[in-house]
Amino acid sequence: MKIGLTNLFSFRPHVEHLEFLAQILEGDGHEVVFLTCDSAVDTCYVRELRGRSRMRECAQCIVGGVRSYRSDGVTAISKNHSELAEADLETLALSSSATLTRTESEREWDEPSVREIRQRLVGPISQVYQSARNWIVEEGIEGVICFNGRMDLPRAVTYACEQLGVPYITHERTWFGDGLQLIPNGNCLSLIALGELVREFDDKPLTAFQAAHAGKLIGDRFLQRNSLEWRLYNKNPEPAPWPLETPGKRVLVLPSSKNEFAGHDEWRTEWADNTEALDDFFEAFSIDPSQVVLRCHPNWAETIGSVEGGRSLSLYTRWAARRGVHCIRSEEKANTYDLIQQADIVVMNGGSSAVEAGACGKQVVCLGPSTYQEAGFVHVFRSREELRDGGDELELDPELVRRKTLRFLYVRSHRFPQFVPYVKAVETTKYRYFKGASAEVLIRMLSEGRIRPDDPEYSETEATENDVLRALESADWARLADYQAPVEVGVPFEINRRAGLKWIDGFRAKFTRGDRAG
Repeated sequence: MKIGLTNLFSFRPHVEHLEFLAQILEGDGHEVVFLTCDSAVDTCYVRELRGRSRMRECAQCIVGGVRSYRSDGVTAISKNHSELAEADLETLALSSSATLTRTESEREWDEPSVREIRQRLVGPISQVYQSARNWIVEEGIEGVICFNGRMDLPRAVTYACEQLGVPYITHERTWFGDGLQLIPNGNCLSLIALGELVREFDDKPLTAFQAAHAGKLIGDRFLQRNSLEWRLYNKNPEPAPWPLETPGKRVLVLPSSKNEFAGHDEWRTEWADNTEALDDFFEAFSIDPSQVVLRCHPNWAETIGSVEGGRSLSLYTRWAARRGVHCIRSEEKANTYDLIQQADIVVMNGGSSAVEAGACGKQVVCLGPSTYQEAGFVHVFRSREELRDGGDELELDPELVRRKTLRFLYVRSHRFPQFVPYVKAVETTKYRYFKGASAEVLIRMLSEGRIRPDDPEYSETEATENDVLRALESADWARLADYQAPVEVGVPFEINRRAGLKWIDGFRAKFTRGDRAG
């Protein structure tokens, strides 16, 4: 089979991951070819994010890109534009324009600053779409593997695949580091294939080993030892006693940013922003604002690239003031995990802290789609109608919530990622690889359009989960985090840049990674 591979942004460690996939494909007798940018476009997500000159940013991207691994079989983006309609191009640019301005409400999508970025991106998207289309046709490519698939230029590639009827896989770094996130015929945020996998294992107990591993992930998060995750928030927090003395259930609202999901059909809701959903939730479940604590996301106090998070913080602080909700601002050091453990109900809109709340057996509510919407430990409301039909009580059994949380985490760490035994994170951007990975995983995914579990094993009895569940119930995070999985020694599989270019990784390691760069 002839496979095309492309990573138009040379974020670490994703180009190295792409080369790993290329080598296992070649090792199993498949032909591979590549598509790269070579500074063909006037701007892109990365340049807009960092605000750097073309000379500096493009030079760094080329040096870190596929040409540092490959000299043959690489095609560059051309200057030719497509005949795609302006409206189609703007749709492809929407997610990037929303992320680059860190919008929080759909009402902001047509603001001049957001539209201006979208307009700057449509030309490059048109070029990449046409080049990708020509590349696929002229090379006779039967399947494509593309980084991310959400942002402007990668989205142009996957859109070309869709228009030509060519199957594709998007790849990304996994949540917890090990393995690779591979999603068939969807971008890095797609929920369809993940949802199918979560449903498949929702009623299957974990083995003792699997439960211990999932428990360790929870313990690490509570103790902030989760150093292999892409971002760590709320560092060095201060103790946070519950700030209200109001009678009734304690309700904690933990919102997360929604800008990356702009225009994504699988994440669409009828609410323009999450504050509207919160208002409807309060009404449906007779929650008085005096019972509620809003903990603004720490990310909104950080700069990503050259973009600050003021839009999100402003939206929520204004809402809290208007509704009389106690607000803890993003820059405050209050320990979010302390607040979770003291709350009765934790309200999310897709953020990852749902797993901490679930591990504590709380009533977890998610207003809108999420990666855990099929996991059984969350009350999911994606519309006003679902809120109206949801009854007036939130009464999932705490033990069931903890059990389902464990199973979900194991899906996310060992079933959903692929090649977990062969791709091991040493640091956030540094990996070790081992022999034994089969290209059949990729070929099957392209042909079937679904994800098979990387680890299909499960227990015949729930008793194998109970030891970890007892530790969760007693909040013994240290015991959970101290679990050490047996070390499996594999045969190293070296992924190196071309001769004379190995210095690149050491040099690039001195700089801030990915979208954290300023």
